[in-house]
Amino acid sequence: MLITRKRRIDAGIDMTPLIDVVFQLLIFLMVSSQFIKPDRRVELPAGPMESATANPDDQHLTLVITAENTILLEGAEIAKEDLDSKLRDAIQHSGIDALILRVDKAAQAEIIFPVMEIARESGIINLAYDKQNELTK
Repeated sequence: MLITRKRRIDAGIDMTPLIDVVFQLLIFLMVSSQFIKPDRRVELPAGPMESATANPDDQHLTLVITAENTILLEGAEIAKEDLDSKLRDAIQHSGIDALILRVDKAAQAEIIFPVMEIARESGIINLAYDKQNELTK
């Protein structure tokens, strides 16, 4: 008895349609996606900034930060923790919502920026920085 083997049928897969579908998906995703826009670089002025001229008749509160990081509100020394309540009281009693901040050059930034934030939170609308630094004693 003669045994014959069945011939295997070559079941080759045609890759052309698969490649076409992959390319179409790739093109669709590229067209429909949003690309990130690069940051815009801004050139800031290099010279000193001019300050607005203040009217001496305008009513304002004065806050001084000395070289020793001492805070003086209208000449009275206060702690940083009490600044919020003192500013709120001053605004409530006088109705003045403007503050001029005078800072010594040797004062640390670690105290200046929190003081400015406390002033904003306590109701100061107009906050000005006196860049002449004429600290009166």
